[in-house]
Parts: sequence; C-alpha cells; structure tokens
Amino acid sequence: MSDHVTTPAEASVEQAHTKAALALADQHFDLGRTRDALLAYQELLEHEPHNAHVLHRLALSYFRDGQHDLARDHLERAIGAAPERAELWEHRGLLAAMANEHVAAEAFYYRAIALSGGTASLHRNLADVLKLAKRRAEARMHYEKALDYEPSLHHALRCLARLCLEDAYLEAAAEYLRRAHAVGTSRLADGLELLTVLARLERPTELNAQISQMRAEFAANAAALENLALRLNEIHRFNDAYQVALEGLAVDATRGKLHHNASYASNMLGEHGRMRHHAAEAARLLPEDEHVQFNAAVTMLRDGDFERGWRHYHWHERLPQNSTLVRPAFPEWSGEAVNGRRFLLIGEQGLGDQLQSLRYIDWLQRRGATVDVWVDKAIGDVAACARGVNKAWTTLPPGPYDFWSRMFRFPASMKLTVDMLPLAMPYLGAPPGCVADWRERLSGGAHRGTRRLRVGLVWAGNPDYELDRYRSLALHTLLPVLARRGVSWFSLQKGGAQSELDTLPHDVDITPLGPQIANFADTLAIVQSLDLVMTVDTSVAHLAGAAGVPVWILLPTCTDWRWMTQRSDSPWYPSARLFRQRELGQWDDVLAEVGEALDALAPKE
Repeated sequence: MSDHVTTPAEASVEQAHTKAALALADQHFDLGRTRDALLAYQELLEHEPHNAHVLHRLALSYFRDGQHDLARDHLERAIGAAPERAELWEHRGLLAAMANEHVAAEAFYYRAIALSGGTASLHRNLADVLKLAKRRAEARMHYEKALDYEPSLHHALRCLARLCLEDAYLEAAAEYLRRAHAVGTSRLADGLELLTVLARLERPTELNAQISQMRAEFAANAAALENLALRLNEIHRFNDAYQVALEGLAVDATRGKLHHNASYASNMLGEHGRMRHHAAEAARLLPEDEHVQFNAAVTMLRDGDFERGWRHYHWHERLPQNSTLVRPAFPEWSGEAVNGRRFLLIGEQGLGDQLQSLRYIDWLQRRGATVDVWVDKAIGDVAACARGVNKAWTTLPPGPYDFWSRMFRFPASMKLTVDMLPLAMPYLGAPPGCVADWRERLSGGAHRGTRRLRVGLVWAGNPDYELDRYRSLALHTLLPVLARRGVSWFSLQKGGAQSELDTLPHDVDITPLGPQIANFADTLAIVQSLDLVMTVDTSVAHLAGAAGVPVWILLPTCTDWRWMTQRSDSPWYPSARLFRQRELGQWDDVLAEVGEALDALAPKE
C-alpha cells in the first residue's frame, strides 16, 4: 500500500478552501463576532500551525474574549513565525503593559520601532509605559515623536498637557490643551482643563474668551453646563459659575447639581438668600446625595433654623471623607438621662470646631454626668481646662462609658436652639498661675507711663485650608489699623505668616509673641491677659470667645455657618463682635469700620 500523492488539482482545491475559510474567519473578526472568529481560526491553525496571520488574529480574538494568557501565548508563537513583523512586537508590548510588565513592554516597543522606523501608535504606547515608570522626560520625547507622525493625536496632546501641568510648565500645558481642544474629539473635557490652566496662569482675557466660547458652544446642553459651573467654582469664578448654573437650569430645571453649584457660588459671594433657595432645591432633587444634603443642613444652621439643621446634620457622617470615623462599642447618646452616667464627648473637624463644642461638657455635668472629652492633641491642654470636664484625652480612651456622642451630633440629641446659647460662659480659662505669668511678661510690651489698649492680633489662618485666601489678610493691608494711636499690639500669629512682621514700619507698636507660644494653653493665657483680640476666622477666635474675652472677628463674605448672617454679634460668643465683608476679597470697608471702632475704644494719649 503506497502513500497518496496530492495532485495539483487537489492542492488547488485545498488552497481555495483554506483561503475561503481564512476570509470567513477574518470577516467574523472584523465584525466583532469573537466566538465565531475563535472557532474559525482554531480550525485553520490545525492545518497551518505556523501561519503568523492566523496566530496573530487568534491572539487578538483571545484578548477580546478576556483570555489574556492564551492571547500572550499565541502572540509569542506568531512572533516566532514572523519576527520581522513590527505590529506583532507592538501588540506583545501592549499585553505586557496591561500586565504591568513595564520593562518588558518597553523592550517590545523598542524592537517594534527598530523594525518599522516608528509610528504614531508605537511612540504613544512607549510613552505611556515610560510615564508609568516615572521617566517623564523620555515620555514627553516619545509623545512628541508620536505627534510628528500624527499632529492631531489627542491622547498624546492630553498626556503632554498633564505632564507639563504636573511639572508646573503651565505655558506648555496651555498650548497642548489648545491643540487638543482644537482636535474636537473631547471639547468639553479639554475646554474645562484649559480653563484651569488659564486661571493658574492668570490670563483673564483668554480665560474670559474661553468661558464665553464654552457657554455658547454648550448653551443647549445642561449636563455640560453643569460641569462648566463646577469647574468655574473650582477656579473661583463664582459670578460666572452662578450665571452658567442658571443657564443650565433654564435648559433643564430638574438637575440638582446645577442648583448645588448655584448655591455654592452664592455662598462664596455672600448672597445668602440665593444660596438658601438653591440649596433647598438641590436637596429636594437629590435626596440621597450626601454633599447636597449636608449643604442643606449648614444652610439651615446659618439661618438659625437649629431644629431642622441639627436633625439634618447626620449627613456629615455620610460624606466620603468621614467613612472611617470611629464608633465606640458602647451606646451612642440620643437624648437619654445622663445623671450618674459616664459620658465621652468626641471631638471632630477642625480645632475651632472642637473649641466651640467644649461648652457641652458643662451642660452635661450640670445634669449629673461625669464627662470625658477626646480631642486633637493640639488642644488637649486647653480641653483639660474646660468647665465641668473630668478628663481630657488625645487618644481613644479605654472606657467603659455609658454613652458617647460626636460633638456635632450632640446638639440634635440635646435639642439645642439659638435661644439656649451660649449655654456656658466663659467655659475655658487657663490656670491662674499661667495667666499671672503671662500678664507679667506682657507688662513690658506697652508704653510705660500711659494707658494703652492692649490688643492681640491674628491675621492669617492655616494656608493649607482651601479657602484661606479669602479669610486671611496680608499684614501690610492692616497698616491703617495698626497705625491707630493709643493701641499696643501683640502678635499671636503662628506659622509662616509671622515673617510678615519684619516688613512693618518701625513705628508700629507690635510685640511678636509667636516664637514664645509653645501651645494653646499659652495662647489662652495670653488672650486672658489682653483687653481685646482681633483675628480672622481661626481657632484663636473661638479660644477668646470661649474665655469671654472681647474678640473682634474679621469675616469674608463666605462665612462659616456658625457666624450666621446679617448680624454683628454671635449667640455662641457674647464677647464677640463681627466685622463682615460686603464684597468678596474686599477688606477696605471692614478695616475702616475696625479703625473707627478702635478709635472709640482706645484711651486718649
């Protein structure tokens, strides 16, 4: 019996069959019929196990099907069959990159470039890997090479813009974003990013033009206007943000986030009536949005609607940043009788918030509770001085306790109203010996032989606070106030702003105390040794108010809820006087009012 020899006619038929089968497999692949393509290529591979095209397409089909290990294996077989084909090395690089094998991916891409001379996609993909490896200069070079091949390659333009932004090359970032925006594939995202860069570059003319262009382009698109309003709030263009939000609401009045953005912009501008309306509408339309609902809560509190505001304040704990708040194992207080019970009051939020809330200790103690408080380390020494406190902790106390409450959930359970404030006053006081020591140390700071008003001064808050630029002042802007006769100033300023004292004229009577202040207990004792404290909205305002010391608080239009609206006093602190901005960022009227008040108060020399 002899082997059958394939005739030319039979070979021709077999070739035609294979060609037709390959065409059908490629059709399945091109039309996205992945399972059919897999079956067809697998059958072809049985007859032609070294066919690079079949191996390549089979690898890509496995990849589409989520079988990445098989995709890699077949791609490597394809490379073995046709190592001269650059696209095989490029795709092998993509698989390596997706597996976070960045060193291998880089090698595969360089091999593909060596074979092909380079393409836009090759240089883009290599740049992506180099960017992930934090080889930023090389990444920029290859994104630029990708643009040499394809000047409108959007991915490369956006990545170059992002790299330049991260490296603070703002001019270059703006140019790449202009080019990306002109491509037109992502007009909204590119335009929003360009707004951010132009704001950082302080280019008002181009920024205004870009805002106008985007308002016109997306005038009928409420979702886009919502994003635009958000970005305008983020870059502190609050008037524009408000107007864009209104334009979006004219298109679709049911979008709660447009109301939310309008509310935020209105608050920043001191337009609290507008803010109240939009906050309420946003809360109505977005009943499960924690940011919107918490904004509604603080709006109610700002208006003095404590009954609803404190009840609504529970949304604070649902904000993403508060997901890890501690919850002790013993019962959370919800208004039960506390006589004879051990109670833990837990501090939260900023130092000023905690200082404000120490007043609740006295309320609990007068009802028979033994009260411990857990606060930030920075104010542990001051909290230990609070009226009625048993013990102040700066780490989680061992317990056990009968009840616990967070400071800003406490008012809801005690049913706090405005009329009940201030509850206890004063409720903070430094040890008498510490106060006496500081009074003695400060006695040399004023001119001897005359009676001068002794005023403590804080002009700047924590610069890391996102809105600090609105609450803090540059010290030199206070010169008209500091030059008032009959006043001796004592700087309570801490942090980098202390260096501004060196810029003051020598005839300003001011004693820098910052370097001598070791802790908040020192600050409290100093405050109690002065006639008056003048401060922006910082923890020192709360410290002075809690001690019952006269304190003048300079407030921007975007006030915190606790200072309420349209009043110059504070129910929280009877010794406080509030000086309010009329226009965001404009302190001239405030300082003129402060100067007149000082003139009326200071003794005549």
